[in-house]
Amino acid sequence: MTAPTPTPEPDYNPMQQAVLDALGKSPDWVPLPRSVVDTVRTRITDELADVAGRYTPDKALWVSKQKLNTVHGCEAQHMAARDTFEWNPNIAKGTVLHKAVELGVHWRGDTVPADIVDEAIARLADSNHNIADYLAALSEGDRAQLRSYVVDMYTRFEECFPRLKPAWRPVTESAARYEMFGGAIVLGTRSDLTLGTADQKVIIDVKSGGLHASHREDLRFYALVEALRSGMAPRRLATYSLAAARADVEEVSEGVLQAAVRRVVDGIRTIVALELDGREPTKRPAAHCRWCPLNTSCAEGIAFLSRDIDDDY
Repeated sequence: MTAPTPTPEPDYNPMQQAVLDALGKSPDWVPLPRSVVDTVRTRITDELADVAGRYTPDKALWVSKQKLNTVHGCEAQHMAARDTFEWNPNIAKGTVLHKAVELGVHWRGDTVPADIVDEAIARLADSNHNIADYLAALSEGDRAQLRSYVVDMYTRFEECFPRLKPAWRPVTESAARYEMFGGAIVLGTRSDLTLGTADQKVIIDVKSGGLHASHREDLRFYALVEALRSGMAPRRLATYSLAAARADVEEVSEGVLQAAVRRVVDGIRTIVALELDGREPTKRPAAHCRWCPLNTSCAEGIAFLSRDIDDDY
């Protein structure tokens, strides 16, 4: 009997091989004991017990990575932006790119980046997503510019990531939440991409630009919510920069989860002080001033934005 011919392994380019090396499981990896998750759950519950009564399931505090970023960034911006949201080209680019990645990962057969992006724009425009009105109002020139940017970024995604096998259990735009105190406080996330089963999950955030320290904090929050939700800690976290073709990778340890707890607890306590107790917000001018609704009236923000670019180096 003739032995079957083995299926050849795909010929990955160096960027794709680097992704596989960064996300793969080492032979000596062991999952965190579930007792670690129990300890983390007990700690975050105990440390928020005294403020939980300020909220109810009908008027719950929803905590997202964005809310944590703003309250730990500039408190004045957090307060100014909490009830307002306006679409702009940068936010729209990211939304369309993530929709394109979602479609491309699950596309059957060969993909053409421009076709994937066109389908992503069409689906968002013909949906109840609140970007639909923004897309409908774009001029032909602005729509073409948006399309050009996203085609570039999605092409880079295909260049950098190997075609994801079904056996890897790829999931895109995966929402997770953990309800505390009967739903009075809710921690919520939406991951760009996850791979693997619940007991060894890899959570991946895809960025079009560079890598920043805050990206690690975002993924630690994702890991915390996933661990609290499932009772099992994820295996690894990765922020992938399409611009740099590089991943920032962190193993999920007890220390990572405990750091996330500290940041969430501090963030929620600050939110309570600002939003419920009326404490005066502090101002911390930085790059986020560019997108702040106060950037034409805040003296500190105006001064920061008026600096010569050489001041940053």
